[in-house]
Amino acid sequence: MENDYAELLPRVCAVLGDSRKSVVDDTCLEKLLDCFQAITGNEAELCILQKIPCLINIVNASKQKDLNPSILSFIMRLTGLLAASEDHFCKLENIKSSSIGFNGAEKAVRKRKNTQQADGIMNSLFGNPANLEAEAWKDATVRCGWLLGIQNMLHHEALIHFLCKHDCISEIIWLQKDPSIFVSSTASQLLANILSFTLQHSEFASLKTSSKIEVTDAVGTVTQLDSTVWSECVCAITEHIDEFLRSKITSNIQQSLKLLLKISVTCSAVCFSSLWLKIEGSMKSLLNGDLTTIGQPLAELLLNVSRNTRCEVLHSKTWELLCLLLSSLNQAEALPLASGILKLQNWYECLAAPLNAFFYSPQLLRMQALATMIQPLNYIFNVTSAQPKDAAVVLDEGTNHRVDLEQHLSKKSTCISLTCQTLSHLFEFLKMPSQVKDLPYQALLNSVLTILQLCIGTAVPATSAGIKIGRHLIGCIKVQRAGIDVIGAIVQWTGEVKEVENALNLLLDYVRNPDTDCTVLKKTLQALLQWMLRCIKVADSPVFENKLQEFIHGDFISIIKKRLFDVHWEIRDSTIEFLGELCFQFKEIQSFCLLIGTSGLPHLVLELLSDPESYVRASGIISLGKMDYLSPNWQTLSNEKNFMEEKGIILSSLLDILNQDTEGFPRRAVVKVFADWAKNSHKLSSCELADVVPVVLKVGVYDLDWEVKMYSLELAEAFIDGSPFKSINPYTEALPNNTRSTQVRCFLQNLCDTGIFDILFHALWDCDRPVAQKACKILMKLKTTASCADSIENVKNLNGYKPNSGSFHSWLSHNHLNLKNVEDVMEVLITLDLEYQHQHLTCSSDHIETSLRSLLQDILAAAENSEENDADCY
Repeated sequence: MENDYAELLPRVCAVLGDSRKSVVDDTCLEKLLDCFQAITGNEAELCILQKIPCLINIVNASKQKDLNPSILSFIMRLTGLLAASEDHFCKLENIKSSSIGFNGAEKAVRKRKNTQQADGIMNSLFGNPANLEAEAWKDATVRCGWLLGIQNMLHHEALIHFLCKHDCISEIIWLQKDPSIFVSSTASQLLANILSFTLQHSEFASLKTSSKIEVTDAVGTVTQLDSTVWSECVCAITEHIDEFLRSKITSNIQQSLKLLLKISVTCSAVCFSSLWLKIEGSMKSLLNGDLTTIGQPLAELLLNVSRNTRCEVLHSKTWELLCLLLSSLNQAEALPLASGILKLQNWYECLAAPLNAFFYSPQLLRMQALATMIQPLNYIFNVTSAQPKDAAVVLDEGTNHRVDLEQHLSKKSTCISLTCQTLSHLFEFLKMPSQVKDLPYQALLNSVLTILQLCIGTAVPATSAGIKIGRHLIGCIKVQRAGIDVIGAIVQWTGEVKEVENALNLLLDYVRNPDTDCTVLKKTLQALLQWMLRCIKVADSPVFENKLQEFIHGDFISIIKKRLFDVHWEIRDSTIEFLGELCFQFKEIQSFCLLIGTSGLPHLVLELLSDPESYVRASGIISLGKMDYLSPNWQTLSNEKNFMEEKGIILSSLLDILNQDTEGFPRRAVVKVFADWAKNSHKLSSCELADVVPVVLKVGVYDLDWEVKMYSLELAEAFIDGSPFKSINPYTEALPNNTRSTQVRCFLQNLCDTGIFDILFHALWDCDRPVAQKACKILMKLKTTASCADSIENVKNLNGYKPNSGSFHSWLSHNHLNLKNVEDVMEVLITLDLEYQHQHLTCSSDHIETSLRSLLQDILAAAENSEENDADCY
């Protein structure tokens, strides 16, 4: 405990313990608890009570009448922190609630133990809520503080004995039904933690979790721990769980399932397996009843046990329960469960295990889950498509769909909801490469394509049921978005040319369709890019390349041109983003570069730089920057000679936007494009960079938008790293000192001539912290470079100079330092304490005000102000 704030604690304790004084808000109390938690955590082996004896005064304040509920809750939680070690717990248990200070407590220890404990602090606060005032206990803050105080002490077995002795477990169980959601959830979590802690400190916990549990028969039964070995605490909680599971009362069952879910997270596999044996019969009986309200929490529990509890015997039991539950739920309820089963990370460990080790086969469960998830797609495809069913059916003919599936798909609302859920779960599943190796991709793709065709009316259903589903889905944006996501995710798993052709044509139909929603079109273009890339990424497959060439030379260019000037700015923005990314990805394919060069698309992009919508202008600038990667291939095109001659026009247009555009997005895009060109050195020669970059930086660094300033500094860094004079580190370290020094001076002089240092030192004092940090990092790198030159004589009284934004330029003027002169710049770089400046910028703006001392001062100030505010205003 540091003296600078330890001296304030007695006064703060007096304020907190005085019911007549108004206390600061709960936020300060929470911060104070965090500080005490850090202190007790760092000094667990020390006697905190001896170092902070005044804290006992706060604890004693709990006996006062009319105490603020927030203060009483704070006292309970603080007491829990102080009693986190068994030694401190016993001392507090023996301190009478009327004792003042720790010295009085030492004297009290000599008295009879029973008398002490009957009136002790721990008993008065936690022994029985009846010890507290009835009005105080009615406040949810106090009840929550009581629970959290016990939670803070849950580090030793002395607490468990205390809870059993005072029958606190029954009170915690009762609080699970508290009307306050904070109290009820805290009580449930506390029960889970108590049970886990107690089990893991029992004799049964001596079995290591990595050890295999003893199996006594072919089915696989865990050697059960006799209940007499369990503590009274564990028995009470277990009996409560089992009783509620058998109660036939929905709320009780849900409460027990939630509690078991929390226990499965906190408890070890061995201990949880023993607990499971106690309630296994009750769990099975639940599956024979109504699952309408308990199906979801039951599924969540079983999945969590399968994910987190690595125990073969326990798995064999959960496989069975999962299979039974999966078959008992209706289609809509079974979908998330099937998805969760398929996402289990330890599937292949289970599949590789001997089958006789399981009562219920995991392979069967996986097949059942897969069938459940894709049944709706299979059904829609079968009632819509006129193709032979054996050509693209998802499931085997012998697999029967659920009875309620047709009923769900016959109504518009449930049809859309079920289709969206199915597609969403499939999309999430496809993003797990290790889990989806055995999916029927061709059948899935055909099914999703059919659904998307129904949405825009290009599919002709073959049955009356298909016609009805088509009426439900046509024009449905939700289904279109979900379906396009799946099409984009499944591309990596397809390998047939016909599949690629079907997907490309369907996606182009969506781009062509004037009724396509803006958000759907954006997703469609993203998926279209993935499918086009698929054609060039397939190794040694000229068939795919030919198919892509045929696709691009069809209606593709004309459709993209039309969308570039759509009436909706969102569509223009999405289209131009797609075009830029497409050009960047296909920059190595000469035929595509020539096609873009002769298509007139570059000129259209230039026109969009004057679009009335700033997002479109920004996307046009970025797209133009990416499209320029294709320009080397256009030099052979005589009809594109004019565009090659427009380099100057493009540069001037970008500079005009940077100077004149009133929106931040286009200005950011301009600087990003120049930074990209400077990093890749393909657009501008070194001479052109030296001419253009200073102009961009002088405008960008003085911009009002902090992101424009950040991108400008990235441009400056790229220019510095790409400078032809930057050939000094690390390859010149072996050169003579005079040669290396000459190169350093040439490099720095080049930067001085371009005005880089004026820009960097201006940014160093920028009001936006990220900008100043970036400038400081660049200057620190340049300082390291400058140190490679011959040492120069610095002004002695400038070492470790710590200027600020107001004094820096006057300091330069006073010492006759010019940032255009390389010697002066080297002196400034070496003199300035840039490391201190960087450390200062790294600190948060409130690093001084977040100390414990400041917090204590705030509490005292609030108490003093409250007394002034209590004055009679009349």
